[in-house]
Amino acid sequence: MSVWKYLPSYSIPMAAALGMWLGGYWTFVTPIYVFLFIPLVEWLVGGDPSNHNTEEEEKAKASFGYTLLLWSYVPIQYALTGLFLLKLSMGGFSGPGIGTFGMMTGVEFSTGISSAVWLVGLIGATLSLGISNGGIGFTVAHELIHRSSKFEQWLGRALLLTTLYMHFAIEHVYGHHKHVGTEEDAATARKGETFYRFLIRSVPDQYRSAWDIEGKRLQKKKKGFWSLSNEMLGFQVIQLVWLSVIFGLMGLVVGIIYILSCILAFSLLEAVNYLEHYGLEREKNERDRYEKVNHHHSWNSDHIVSRMFLFELSRHSDHHMVASRHYQVLRSLDESPQLPTGYPGMILLAMIPPLWFRVMNPLVDKVHLHQ
Repeated sequence: MSVWKYLPSYSIPMAAALGMWLGGYWTFVTPIYVFLFIPLVEWLVGGDPSNHNTEEEEKAKASFGYTLLLWSYVPIQYALTGLFLLKLSMGGFSGPGIGTFGMMTGVEFSTGISSAVWLVGLIGATLSLGISNGGIGFTVAHELIHRSSKFEQWLGRALLLTTLYMHFAIEHVYGHHKHVGTEEDAATARKGETFYRFLIRSVPDQYRSAWDIEGKRLQKKKKGFWSLSNEMLGFQVIQLVWLSVIFGLMGLVVGIIYILSCILAFSLLEAVNYLEHYGLEREKNERDRYEKVNHHHSWNSDHIVSRMFLFELSRHSDHHMVASRHYQVLRSLDESPQLPTGYPGMILLAMIPPLWFRVMNPLVDKVHLHQ
């Protein structure tokens, strides 16, 4: 299928922008769309495990349209973030357009809109930005940081900037992909670990891991901590400048709410990390070394809707086997363990640990039994 297959993913930032512009209860269009409508459609449509044949794969690899689609998302994410910040600083999300009253008034007296509607709009808009930037934004950034082109890698970093998670570019590529399925990997969830415990453990551990990875790289190159080559240090400076501009131009409250949207965004990313490797472990051999990463070390989903919206991210085993393989040619393999449904539905399930364990723990045991 052509590149147009993946255009529906852009409906999420569009829904978020529409909800922010209209304000009020409309700001909840995106959460409802992503976590109610999409899982329902996914359940009705089902999955498709078929892969490209050799000729189709070569055509897909050669098509620049798949790459252009990723590049085009960068200005979209910045435009959505800008709309959120602008509207928040000029009156909030009580009604359509750009307000004229300061956001701290609580009531827009010119329209008679209550503070309750203002608060509902604020919550919905913050959720919408977090879902769009954390769902589609991180997915596109993930694809770009795996590319060999420095230009594309920096496009990925530019997307990560808007969620204050630039260290992901280092830790994910050089940490997670090396240690996945082991105790050394902060982004692999253990069997019996709730999402909430995983989130509290994973976020700081990945940040520390990124510093450690970068420190070792600098040491090999005989570069000091304060060297211009220190990417982690550079990321902190860029993010501080970005936040300084937001706080300076928009004010303290807007800046704090923006940070909350970033927390929502990277929490959504970590929910995806949680479900992608939950309970799957690599065995150690007689030399006390971990086995090579294989297809049974990642959960997969062939559900069509998730694949369309998330640029084939749910074909995760093949991605870990060949990290440089572009999203449009990722494969479904028989030995890859399958999730019961697509990512949005599984994220909802992860929010309720007893249900998650009831569904997933038997599946984990089944995978280990057949290893």
